[in-house]
Amino acid sequence: MILALATAALANEFRFGLFVGNDEGQPGDVELIFAETDAAKMRDLFVEYGGMKAGDAVLLQGRTAGAVEHELSRLSSQIRSVVDDGHEATLVFYYSGHGDADSLHLGTTRIEHENLKTMLEHSGAQVRIAMLDACQSGGMVRHKGGVRGPAFAFAEPEVESVHGTAILTSSAASELSQESTEIGGGFFTHYLHTALTGAADRNGDGEVSLTEAYLFVHTETAFRTRDAPQEQTPSWDLDLAGAGDVVLTSLEEASAHVTFLGDLEGEYAVWDAGHHRYVAQVDGESASTLAVRPGTYYVHKRMNGWVEEARYVVRRGETHSVLAEDFQIVTYASAASRGDLDRAVRRSKLPDLSLAFQVGARSWGTGNQGFAASYLAPHAIGGLQATWMGSRPAYGRVDLRTGGASGAIEIGGLPVEVRQSTSSLGGTLGVATPPMFFRAGAGARAVGVLVSRTLEDFGPDAQARASFGAGWELFAGIQHGRFDANLQLDWQTVVMKWDDNQGWPSYTDLLLSAGWRF
Repeated sequence: MILALATAALANEFRFGLFVGNDEGQPGDVELIFAETDAAKMRDLFVEYGGMKAGDAVLLQGRTAGAVEHELSRLSSQIRSVVDDGHEATLVFYYSGHGDADSLHLGTTRIEHENLKTMLEHSGAQVRIAMLDACQSGGMVRHKGGVRGPAFAFAEPEVESVHGTAILTSSAASELSQESTEIGGGFFTHYLHTALTGAADRNGDGEVSLTEAYLFVHTETAFRTRDAPQEQTPSWDLDLAGAGDVVLTSLEEASAHVTFLGDLEGEYAVWDAGHHRYVAQVDGESASTLAVRPGTYYVHKRMNGWVEEARYVVRRGETHSVLAEDFQIVTYASAASRGDLDRAVRRSKLPDLSLAFQVGARSWGTGNQGFAASYLAPHAIGGLQATWMGSRPAYGRVDLRTGGASGAIEIGGLPVEVRQSTSSLGGTLGVATPPMFFRAGAGARAVGVLVSRTLEDFGPDAQARASFGAGWELFAGIQHGRFDANLQLDWQTVVMKWDDNQGWPSYTDLLLSAGWRF
């Protein structure tokens, strides 16, 4: 009876989701490795088994608070539209990244917990579910003068459908949330994903409810982090009224399954080879069925110094049972997941690449006064610059700049019109301040430069010189999310003699740059 009512309710329900991941946090936050991929994994899960259409499940990776607020506003408009048409609506908000007891950190921007709760409650959805995998995220479940709604009425299926807000957090308000290179993600998200793929379906009805998911993820996260640098104890706050429980995933929607019969000893991790991520971590002594996509899966049992591994190719409509005789011993380094996770860790340690457009001016001078006046006039330049800069002080740059203009110089005390152009290829190594909204740095430069000019009063023939030189640069600017803008001053002296001028000329570039960090 209850299942029939739940099925009828789902037929009239529209589900929307916003899945947010950001590996970067505020200045001083250690950059994460798996927050953005965790968001993608959860988004795919709800599209596959959570009753969401792909177009109604939005994924934001590495974006700012403004982008999150914009998408919530857009989804709220869609939600109000379907509610006005007489349908039920559920909104799921998932976040993985940095945070504190009062806010979520999206790069250099923040969303206060209270503002997020207000946006969710004003979305128009009858049911709002927030899942936060962030440090001290339990701060969002503290009550600040609010009143909890009526409790669930599980035994009364005739009562109105569930409505209200549910918040699941990865840690208490005073705790840090953690991620692991062994499981390729945050502990909370790893066990939440495990729960929703079927490990939490203890009553065997083919559905995972909100209550089942929370009880599973709370127990598993707290237990599995007991030996980690800090234990995590997930929290929840239910401000829900109505009958029954909220169904999060329906495993009957899966086209393939992997089954544990309950006859194995120890813990087993299921690795999706096609999507390079763990699906679940299950107790081999407990019978459970996991919903999976068709594809290749590896089941791992980690031992001291080696891994026992079984491989299964699961086709549409098939269910594969995990059997003891399917396992073979492999080295830890050769386990199916190891190479993918190691590559993710290495990529996370690489410096950010920033590509920027530059505009500015180039002026010439020399140790012997008069080079600028007699040989080359100041002119505008533009170019492209690539910068590799991470959390460490060191940075590197490569730039290509070119420019030219018509101007006046003096030859023998007489004014002469000149058309000129210069192009340079430069490289810089330097040190910069730590990542924050304002950043500055200094470095040493090496350049190659090509100079050409045509004297209007002395015929059409062009004069050209190519040479190399060295110098220094200073820069200061801002970083907002992935955008950066800088004011840059470069000075270099060039090993170049022109006619009877005995000095090595120098030139200065004053530039404005604006770019995007990848």
